[in-house]
Amino acid sequence: MTIYVNDAGTWREPKEVFVNDSGTWRPVKELHVNDSGTWRKIFPETGTYTQSTPGTYSWTVPQGVYSITASVYGAGGGGSSTSFCGDGHGGGGGGSGGYQTGQTLAVTPGESLTVVVGSGGAGGVYPGFCNGHTSGSSGGSTSVTGGSGNVTATGGGGGQVGGGYPTPGSGGSAGSPNGGAGGNGGFYGGSGAAGTNGTGYGSGGAGGWTGNGGTGSNGYISFTW
Repeated sequence: MTIYVNDAGTWREPKEVFVNDSGTWRPVKELHVNDSGTWRKIFPETGTYTQSTPGTYSWTVPQGVYSITASVYGAGGGGSSTSFCGDGHGGGGGGSGGYQTGQTLAVTPGESLTVVVGSGGAGGVYPGFCNGHTSGSSGGSTSVTGGSGNVTATGGGGGQVGGGYPTPGSGGSAGSPNGGAGGNGGFYGGSGAAGTNGTGYGSGGAGGWTGNGGTGSNGYISFTW
């Protein structure tokens, strides 16, 4: 429920509500009403924000909200390409993005928060016969930032070229915190496994075996209030 006040004939939505406590004005964190014997919370409203499309966004804190609980997932790195010069060697898998869940961030009603969702790293492009590997790109970080601080998870590293031909590619580094590193490619067959953090978000791209490396998964963010 949204609260309005009558300001000289104009109904306005206040960002905060205060009560006079023995001469001291104090902000009200919650309002409840007795609905036929059942106390129901009417202020502030509860809600959920989610975003899975890479980019930078602005989100305005609703009236009466003084904290959010955020979960952030960095994007996965891309896998490196295969290399082939008579014998083939697999590319390294991209590392997964890091993640944090259930993190509390203090906010102020009406404050504008900056939300960033990381983009998955591109896979390395196969450079052609006897030209070695190409590394994958790192995944982007995901974060929410306000005046009191931020909650951030970094992206996973891209799969690497290893020692160059005739060695397989090496796995990308894990995003921070809690990410998983990508697997190394195999000699004479087998691509490096994609890094994973076990959440289903921000996985790395697989290393290339017959060509290009795989693309990492995009990041994700959600928070509640």
